[in-house]
Amino acid sequence: MRGRYVALSYVWGEAQPHRTTKLNLFWYKLRIDPADLPPTILDAIRVTRALGVDLLWVDGLCIVQDSEKDMHHELARMRDVYRNAYLTIDAASATRVSEGFLGDRELYPIPDAVLPFICPSGKPVEQAANGTQLGMVYVTVEEDAWYVTYDDPDDPEVIHTASRGWCLQERLLSTRSLVFTSKTLKLRCHTRTHNVGGAYHYDGLDAARIPKAVFHPDHHIARYSDEWKHIHKTWLNIVWDYSRAKLTNPADKLIAISAVAEMFAPFLGEDYVAGLWRPSLLHDLLWQTDPETPRGRPAEYRGPSWSWASTDEPVLWRYPSLAGDCLAEVVKCTVTLKNEQLPFGPAIGASLILRSPILPCKWLGDQDVDRRTPMRWLSVDYSFPAPFALRDKDFQIDEDPSLSEVSEVWFVPLLIQKVDSGSSWLEGLAVTRADPDVWPRSGEQGQGDVYRRVGITWCDIDWDTVLFEDVEGWDQLRAMLARLPKVDIELV
Repeated sequence: MRGRYVALSYVWGEAQPHRTTKLNLFWYKLRIDPADLPPTILDAIRVTRALGVDLLWVDGLCIVQDSEKDMHHELARMRDVYRNAYLTIDAASATRVSEGFLGDRELYPIPDAVLPFICPSGKPVEQAANGTQLGMVYVTVEEDAWYVTYDDPDDPEVIHTASRGWCLQERLLSTRSLVFTSKTLKLRCHTRTHNVGGAYHYDGLDAARIPKAVFHPDHHIARYSDEWKHIHKTWLNIVWDYSRAKLTNPADKLIAISAVAEMFAPFLGEDYVAGLWRPSLLHDLLWQTDPETPRGRPAEYRGPSWSWASTDEPVLWRYPSLAGDCLAEVVKCTVTLKNEQLPFGPAIGASLILRSPILPCKWLGDQDVDRRTPMRWLSVDYSFPAPFALRDKDFQIDEDPSLSEVSEVWFVPLLIQKVDSGSSWLEGLAVTRADPDVWPRSGEQGQGDVYRRVGITWCDIDWDTVLFEDVEGWDQLRAMLARLPKVDIELV
């Protein structure tokens, strides 16, 4: 697209019979009848014209929706569409495209006075006299009105686009956005959000933003430097936000965040593997799900079991700071992409080979217990030599329905970090044998057993500070762990 243009970010929420298809493409190039367009797009046209801009980009119209070739071509350039737009219109108040977003808004808080206001037309007074529009200004004089922020991103009544996966990517990529919420109008850029009209806004409620450095791919940042770690932590925070968002088509899990991943790639590493980065892979593997909202894994393959993209649950990282000593080694990691034109898109197979210790686990108590909450019912079946002792072993399982069929579980330790005097924290994956018909592999096929992730494990390792001083005990522990037998484990 040449020239200055505005992009639209909105919730589809329903079928769009007006969308561009191969059948109507010829006629749409000649003219699109406004009577065929839904209210949200018509409102976006009005705002675009009011801004003095001639061009508007709308995905449902600018992408041929039933052409896989055009879809892949446009998805590959999605980063540039929103990044280069003069402005993005965020139709945050509309739950579906047929609602529109320029209607009357709920008065909040309740006003104490209503005053007339002559809306500016942009023309000299003598020219605008006959076309003057009269509006209203609502005034509140409450002493406690300062706390009204209008902007809780978790409130679906305020910002509907905040809960949608595609819209989150569009918001992150946009240089600036006009956000039409159900209670106010916001101007958002990469550094802050401002409520238009001066309404109070608490910026601390905003979701993660892309660091400034990421918009300058030629800027060199040393790997594992503090700035690099900040960029990596921001990526994890974005994934946390994104994993809570909804997708109409769950198969879009990786593609709907791919343009953001593409921006991070020059800094976090070009080797992007199903939502994780090769330089920080051992840390990235240690995502955990929310035990309070178990949704399990989708029925259809969406990515390897070790990727957060394989689950519908919100994910987070308990220790996102890249701290700790690595106990495992990445031998090989291969991902088979669904489309080679989309290197940050969906995978149809994957294989990760780790060289690591693998420790057996056992179920505790009655074998008929509800294994959907197994933190009490699983234990590492291994004893470290004295004076070291495993304590407070916690398991969090990613899924619930299929877990009832899991009879064998192993612990694959990945990281160890010192917590305090006489104590350290061991973190790794809980795995079980994988069914190759369910979890497709990638690359050359090995001969040994193949495993899949079923959860994450944490263990405290204590030692007697009477026998070992703090520093000596930590060194002895690391030496002992380094002597554990290691094998090559393939995870799918």
